Amino acid sequence: MVKFVEIEAKSMLTKHRFRDNWFWNRYSINPYRGCQFACNYCDAITERYLVHEDYRDFSRVIYVKKDAPGVLERELKKAIPDVVAMSGVTDPYQPAEKRYEVTRGVLEILARHRFPVHIITKSDLVLRDIDLLGEIAKQAWCTVSMTIVTFSRRLLSLLEPFAPSPEKRLDAVRILNEEGIQAGVDFTPIVPYLLDSEENMEEVIKRASECARYVLIGGAMTLRSNQRLRFMELLERNLPGLVEKYEKLYGKQESPSQDYVVKVNKKAFQFCRGYGIENYIPPPSFERALSQKTLTPKEGFDKENFEVASHLLLMAFFKEFKSGDPYSAWAYHRASQSIENLNESIKEIYKRGELRKIPGVGESISREIEEFLAKGRSERLEKEMSTW
Repeated sequence: MVKFVEIEAKSMLTKHRFRDNWFWNRYSINPYRGCQFACNYCDAITERYLVHEDYRDFSRVIYVKKDAPGVLERELKKAIPDVVAMSGVTDPYQPAEKRYEVTRGVLEILARHRFPVHIITKSDLVLRDIDLLGEIAKQAWCTVSMTIVTFSRRLLSLLEPFAPSPEKRLDAVRILNEEGIQAGVDFTPIVPYLLDSEENMEEVIKRASECARYVLIGGAMTLRSNQRLRFMELLERNLPGLVEKYEKLYGKQESPSQDYVVKVNKKAFQFCRGYGIENYIPPPSFERALSQKTLTPKEGFDKENFEVASHLLLMAFFKEFKSGDPYSAWAYHRASQSIENLNESIKEIYKRGELRKIPGVGESISREIEEFLAKGRSERLEKEMSTW
């Protein structure tokens, strides 16, 4: 029996220090805390995110932020338009949304303020709000990433016991794209020894390629605190033969070995190339005007600066993806952030030969920027995107 607890939200809009180069968001919003889908690989039950006293209540007690739209309305009056991800530690379209419609209320506010949006969900309920998503897509930018990790009924009953079927999710992806709303498949996390077989990976990627704009891959399952406790208990009850393998693969670390991650990512990359679908979300494009807000130029956006910054983040994505190390491209993140924060056009800095004066821009990144500004493209990035 699920218990719903209505709470007052102190705030709704979380601003991140760095833009995410996988989902492209600067902000995130969680209309609920807790999630009824009860996915056994989810890391939202770790102490870092958990608001419940007992992690086992995460799927049994759902906190509903009924006043979320009003709180968000006040916050957006002081915020600069940028990509908002829904959600980080809950599913915005879990069954509670049918009853409370908090997510829809939030989307109405975001649409009114012309904020671009990225929805991450496992539910075809997202189709209910296709009118709002279409409006956001036309006036700013909108994408929907539908999580699909397998079509195996046996594995789904173990990993995602209460989520809608992957067939329904895939059909939602098709409908969204037909309606002009960019939609793809989020094939994460990859659960070792259960979802990493060539048969499973190829099936998900092949079926996604028939209707999705992209398949986002590269998130090996973490094992953190409560998440580790729950998942290892799951294995002991249902698949005891895997316990020793997991202990060897993870040791005391939160992530599997780097060699394992690279092996899985390479396999996924090759399947994506074979089926002609991208393994990344194209950078967003939206109006970055200062709007009606009173802000200094440095707080606003310059189109060319943002394009260069996004280019560097895409380079970072592929470096991280191919190395299996999420920290391997820190220099690109730092340079990208500095360029987004410039209070003048990067082209003017380039003309003066002063690119290396930008914090985080060394010789290699400087050459990358110069080529992008001169040609509007990067041979290095194109090679990274097409070959392993």
